[in-house]
Amino acid sequence: MSQQVGLYIDRNSQRQVRLHNNLESLKIELHKASTVQAAKEMVKKHSYHLIIMHFDTMGKEVFRFCSFIRSLSSRMMVIVLMTKVKKHVEEQLFDCGVNDVVAGKQTSAPVLTKRIRAHLCNRRSSWSRIGTVRLKDTIIDFDRKEVRRDGSCYQLRGILADLLKYFLDNSNHVISRDELQKSYIWVDSICTPADEGGKTFDVNIGKLRKIIEPDPARPQIIKSVRGIGWKLTAEEKSSPKLF
Repeated sequence: MSQQVGLYIDRNSQRQVRLHNNLESLKIELHKASTVQAAKEMVKKHSYHLIIMHFDTMGKEVFRFCSFIRSLSSRMMVIVLMTKVKKHVEEQLFDCGVNDVVAGKQTSAPVLTKRIRAHLCNRRSSWSRIGTVRLKDTIIDFDRKEVRRDGSCYQLRGILADLLKYFLDNSNHVISRDELQKSYIWVDSICTPADEGGKTFDVNIGKLRKIIEPDPARPQIIKSVRGIGWKLTAEEKSSPKLF
């Protein structure tokens, strides 16, 4: 694994040191910031592969900061750490383009390091597809992470890009909630189960449909399979590079 550079935003210096020491095994050079303002300046100066931030440090600024990051790049991996799971906050974070939300014991440096390794390895292999793919009248540009439909262009931000790629790789196969939770997208996920009120999968699939479906209320590409999950059913056609 080649040298990569990450940024960790946290007021707790002990947590910063522990994670720094663990990420050395992944050959990740970890920069550290203790305030939002300092982090913004560092993001402007460096091209980071990975940004980790602790919700306790960021507070409500986390949403604005995540939007700021995505305005600069859609390729940075963004992970938010939380002391305790807050479902409504988790949903808002995914809306802002966060790749993963980690809480409780999962935030310990050794476990988080393994999680990051899995994310980076799967992301590297996940985006090996070149060119574009057409689903009905929707054109997906995997290099730019863009979707063109009805004369409009939409960005595939954060987890939505990985989610669409997963559906494409498993087209015509019914994907259950359990399978999604075990996939590389939500590896070691703390997503709350549906029977406990969790809506993470529904929220993100709903957002993906708004981008790729001509009529999200009557989806023809990603269809719901009652009581099981979802299925990508549109015929997939490889297209030459268009953009």
